[in-house]
Amino acid sequence: MTKDRLWIPYLLIAPSVIFLAALFVVPLVQTVWLSVASDAGPSLANYQTMWNDLNFRDAVENTLLLTAVVVPVQIALSLAMGSMVAKVGAGRETILWIWTIPLAVSDLAAGLVWLAILQNSGFLNTVLFEMGIIERQTAWLTYETPLALFVAIAVAEIWRSTAIVMIIIVIIIIIIIIIIIIIIIIIII
Repeated sequence: MTKDRLWIPYLLIAPSVIFLAALFVVPLVQTVWLSVASDAGPSLANYQTMWNDLNFRDAVENTLLLTAVVVPVQIALSLAMGSMVAKVGAGRETILWIWTIPLAVSDLAAGLVWLAILQNSGFLNTVLFEMGIIERQTAWLTYETPLALFVAIAVAEIWRSTAIVMIIIVIIIIIIIIIIIIIIIIIII
């Protein structure tokens, strides 16, 4: 490439850089600005208020615990799902279609479905009561039963996101394979 054409690659990636800046950098800067904004000018008062809030530490602990439980389960399930899809011959498309249904459901609709399943008079309580497993309705979505609430949130999140984790893992594996092939070709040439 001649010196007078060195700018062409930059011109080609400019739309992507502008797009990323518009969708990620601008909202990030706006968020940081809003977090320090106050009537008297920029300050850290909002962070101090957040840190001193009685529920803040519990929220952080619950978030970290949920992450520590959900992410490994999603990765394990995604790897198992990917392995199963790789080994299944007939019906592969059907299996993939069923597994990707959560990706097509909006978060609001999924939340309403899980609410209908887990509320006191919901599907889960009805089935468990009719089977004789429970004697009375169980409150799954209340702070009176924190373990049940945590499990309900974890299961809903695992159901919602495992398919996209599987897709991300497959894409990462494909990229690694392509990089290895390119390295092998470079070494051979």
